[in-house]
Amino acid sequence: MTVKFIQYYDVLSGKDEEYRNFISKSYIPGINETGLIEIVGSWYLAAGEGPYHIMEGVADSVKSVHRLLLLDDFKKLNHLLHFLITNYKTKIMVPTGAIESQLPRETNFRFNHHYDINYAQYDDYVHFIHNEHFPTMEKLGINMIGGWHVALGPGPGIVVEGSCASVKHILEVIGSKEYGELTSRLLAMVEGYGSKILAPTGLVP
Repeated sequence: MTVKFIQYYDVLSGKDEEYRNFISKSYIPGINETGLIEIVGSWYLAAGEGPYHIMEGVADSVKSVHRLLLLDDFKKLNHLLHFLITNYKTKIMVPTGAIESQLPRETNFRFNHHYDINYAQYDDYVHFIHNEHFPTMEKLGINMIGGWHVALGPGPGIVVEGSCASVKHILEVIGSKEYGELTSRLLAMVEGYGSKILAPTGLVP
C-alpha cells in the first residue's frame, strides 16, 4: 500500500536561495537515502489556501513513515530545515481505494480537491465519484491520479488529486459548464470543500 507523507510550509523572507540549495543538495538526497520514503514531488501553490510550499513523499506503509520520523538523520535534517521555513505542518495520507493511486511519468501541474464527506450521503457520494465525477474529470482532460484519506494531520479528511500538463487547461476546465455542474452536485454531498492548483518547483529531478 502506498502512503503519502506531506510537508507544508512557507519559506522565510530572504531565505529562498539558501532554501533551494539545502533542499536539492541535502534534504531530498538525505531523506531518500534512508530508504524509508522517497521524495517524489516539490510544489508551490499557484492557487488555493497555503502554506505556499508542499513536499511530497511516498512510503510503503505508515510504519515506514513512523520509522523515518524517529531517525536521528531525519531529525537533524528537519532541524536545519526549520531555520529556513515557518508555518510547518505535516499529513500522513492513505488511499481511499476509490481510484488506483499513481505517479505521473511527467512532472505535471496538480489540480487537487479536499473536503469532508457528509456520511449521511456516503453511498450516493461513492456512486457519484466512481460513475460520474472521475469519468467526467478525465473527459475534461484532468488525469485523476489519487484519492486519499488524511490519517494524521489537519483536515479536511479527503484529498483527491488530478494532474494536467498546463495551468491554462486547468483554468479552462474550471470555467466549463460541465465542471460547474459537477462541482455543484459534489457540494451537496461534502463539507469544507476547497481546491488547490500546484506547480512544480523543479527541485525534484
